[in-house]
Amino acid sequence: MHKVLIVEDFPDDARLLSEELTRYAERRGLELSIETSPVAMAIAAGSRTFDLIFLDIELPGINGMEAAELLRAYDTSTPVIFTTSLAQYAVRGYEVGAAGFIVKPVTQPKLELAMDKVLGRLRATGSERIVIPTSGGVRVIPVRDVCYVELVRHDLVFHLSGGEEPIRVRGTIRQVTEHIRPEGPLLQISSGCVVNMDYVQLIKGSEVQMTDGAALPLSRARRREAIESFSSYLGGTL
Repeated sequence: MHKVLIVEDFPDDARLLSEELTRYAERRGLELSIETSPVAMAIAAGSRTFDLIFLDIELPGINGMEAAELLRAYDTSTPVIFTTSLAQYAVRGYEVGAAGFIVKPVTQPKLELAMDKVLGRLRATGSERIVIPTSGGVRVIPVRDVCYVELVRHDLVFHLSGGEEPIRVRGTIRQVTEHIRPEGPLLQISSGCVVNMDYVQLIKGSEVQMTDGAALPLSRARRREAIESFSSYLGGTL
């Protein structure tokens, strides 16, 4: 059962999206628990957790973009799909880790594109694990909790979500790249660094900026592939 929140201040728009989601779930054999809210305070305050959030940008009070920024302060991984009447918000939306965009009115084809991409990400990150041998024993880390991994001398340094201290172990970058999947979140940006695209905030020039503030070097040889992979992974549906 996936918990879905629709934040939409227009009842007709909320009802239409809920109905389209229900139809999509029936065809895909999914179980969805759908809630609606006219304001974004629930996600901004962090009082509730959901597996997926549809967030209208033009909201009264705290708008959708502001709410997403507040959400990312404590939750960097929950997929957010923006619904909007203004397509120009898309570029800024990627700065807060948007999983997709749907320009109103919501139609089944638009919804399918966004949902198929998100479900692929959830499947890719839901069960994949990286096994790390540490001095205290074997550590099993879900891929979804890995922000990025860098090779420092002959050690792998795993930077994790949630503010946890990095884990440093002996190893090679190949031990991480073998977990890269076509629909998964991992992306190699240099010979010694792999990032989780769920935690990438921006690719700019020769740097990949992460949500924790780290600026990681992007090799010239991998720049084009990185940008294409990142754009494909986020999969805007304008």
